[in-house]
Amino acid sequence: KSIRATSDTFTHYLFATPGNERILKSFVNALLAYVGETLVREMQVLNPFNPKTFLTDKRSIIDIKAVATDDRQFVIEFQTSWYDSFVKRLLYNWAKTLCLQLSEGKHYRSLLPVVEIAMLNYTIFDELPDLLNLFCIVAKSNPSYVLSNDFQLYTLEFVDKKIDQISLYPRPLRDWMIFFWYSDKKTEAEMKMLLKDSDSMVQSSYDKYRFFIQDEDLRLLEMMRQQAVYDRASELDYATRKGREEGTIATARNLKYLGVDIETIMKATGLSAGEIDLLD
Repeated sequence: KSIRATSDTFTHYLFATPGNERILKSFVNALLAYVGETLVREMQVLNPFNPKTFLTDKRSIIDIKAVATDDRQFVIEFQTSWYDSFVKRLLYNWAKTLCLQLSEGKHYRSLLPVVEIAMLNYTIFDELPDLLNLFCIVAKSNPSYVLSNDFQLYTLEFVDKKIDQISLYPRPLRDWMIFFWYSDKKTEAEMKMLLKDSDSMVQSSYDKYRFFIQDEDLRLLEMMRQQAVYDRASELDYATRKGREEGTIATARNLKYLGVDIETIMKATGLSAGEIDLLD
């Protein structure tokens, strides 16, 4: 199975491997330049890529955390599986990153702005037509008034119905979007052609992607990561079904206790007469 360039194993390898700080800076600056924010001069990754982390913590969503020399903290995550509380998770992640900066005795002035970037393989904002969206805290009566730049959330939804917009974005942001969307869909020759005149950091990223998918140990790491995701989904499905069964039995038992006739209980719960007879 092909490995997406947006898989969290690969992206953590790409952005958080020591020596790849320039690649991370290039990607972040492409976003910041597009919305007119101050660019980052240098970045330091706070949680470097460590294969053991993925092996021992396979179920967690592993974010990339970095701090810039201008005292901005960045949290970057790549999410491939949808769940309905994901937006709340993004807010919690931002708040946690902010709060962990403030140790006892420190003043609120010491808090650094936190910029969160979420790369998604599904749609969470149907009402917003853009592939890239920036969220910040503004006044409802005057959206042009930004309360504080300490909170910024970028979301990029790499989905079929929005992907045609790639050509509308300026370089180098467009080149990064092409890299993340097409790397597992195009041949090597096609990708080299697409990225021929792109930023050198994007070309370097594709070279690292090619190395990743051809390296047996790294491919195994991604396979184990995906297996853990599937296992977790199966466990949740089983727990859900088990909970429904137990709820049905409890309902049938209560109805039987109240003296409801067996035929009505059968219609209400779907249990057979024999199963209802066995209930205490």
